[in-house]
Amino acid sequence: MQSLRRGVFTTLLIAVAISGCKYTGFAVAANTPVLTKAHNWLVTHQQADGSFEVSGFAGFETPDAVVALAEHGQTTLTWDSTAARNAVAAVKKNNKSALDALDDFADGSLSAGQAAKLIVLVAKPLGISPTAFDPQSDGARNLVAAVDAGAAADGSYGAFNATLYAALAKQQTAGAVPAKTLAVIRAAQQANGGWNYSGDHSGTDIDVDSTALAVQALVAGKATPTDPNLVKALQFLADTQTAGGAWPSFGSDDPNSTSTAILAVTAAGFDVTASCWRDTVRPARTGTAYASPVTWLRNQQAADGHIISANDAFPPVNTFATTQTVQALARGWLPVAWLAPRSC
Repeated sequence: MQSLRRGVFTTLLIAVAISGCKYTGFAVAANTPVLTKAHNWLVTHQQADGSFEVSGFAGFETPDAVVALAEHGQTTLTWDSTAARNAVAAVKKNNKSALDALDDFADGSLSAGQAAKLIVLVAKPLGISPTAFDPQSDGARNLVAAVDAGAAADGSYGAFNATLYAALAKQQTAGAVPAKTLAVIRAAQQANGGWNYSGDHSGTDIDVDSTALAVQALVAGKATPTDPNLVKALQFLADTQTAGGAWPSFGSDDPNSTSTAILAVTAAGFDVTASCWRDTVRPARTGTAYASPVTWLRNQQAADGHIISANDAFPPVNTFATTQTVQALARGWLPVAWLAPRSC
C-alpha cells in the first residue's frame, strides 16, 4: 500500500465532513496490512485466461476481483480510474489480465444483470466507456444497451438481483434510477425490513446480502435519510448484526454478508465502525455494547492472506470472501452513491 493511505482515521472523517467527499476506508492505517495481504493472495488465484473464476463460472467472481485489484492501485482520497485500470491490467497470467477475460465474456450473450455488474464493477471504476466496452480493441460491446434490452414493462430487469444491479448501473450511466425500477424495489421489501434474493415481499428471510444491495439501490435512487424503506432496512441490519460485529448467512457469521452490510450502512451516510448508525435507527439500544464489523472482518484473515469463510469447506476456495472484504474495508469505489455524512 502507498504511504498516502496511512492517514489517521479521525483526520479522514474531518476531511469528509468538510469537503463532502466520499469516505474511503483505504486511508485507515489498520486496514493497510490486511488489504495488502489480501491483494497478494488474490493474485495467486488468477486463472489461465486472466480471470478469477475459481468456481468455474464465467463472469461470476472476476468483476468483484477487479474492484479489489483496483482498490490496491489507489494513492489518493478521490478515486483515480486510470490508476484503477493500470492496477488491474498489471496483474496477468499467461500475459492475460482480468480485462482480457471480461472482454471475452462481454463478447458473448449477456443478461441485463451481467451487463449491469460489468458497468458497476468494471467499466465505471476503470474509466472504460460502458457504451463501447472493448479492453482488447477487438470490437466494442454496448453494455448500456444490454441492460436496457432486459428491461420489463414494470421496471424490473429479470431476477431481483439483476434489477438491483441495473438500478445502480442506470444511476451510473443515466444519472438516475428509473422510477418504475425503484417502485419494484420498494414493493419487494419484507415486513421485517429486509429483502430476499427472489424479491418476494411476503417472505420472512434473513437475507443480508440482498438487503444491503437494495439499500445501495435506494440511495442511488436519491432516498432521503428519513425514507421509510431505508429506515426499515437499516433497522433490519441493526437487528440482525451479531454480538461480535458481523452479519450472518445461513446462521453463521459471514464475511460476504458483513462486507455488503458495511457498504449499505456507508451508503446511508454513517461510519459503521461506531454505534451511531445503530443508535439512530434503534434508539432503545443507545449505550449498549457495539462491536465494529470492520474489526471483525480484519480478524478473519488467514495467514496466507485470504479471508476465512464457511464456504472454505467446499473447495476450491472461491475469491468472494476476500474480494468483497477488500471492497468493504477500502470503500474507495463502493458504494457508488451515498448520503451526506451523518453524526449523532
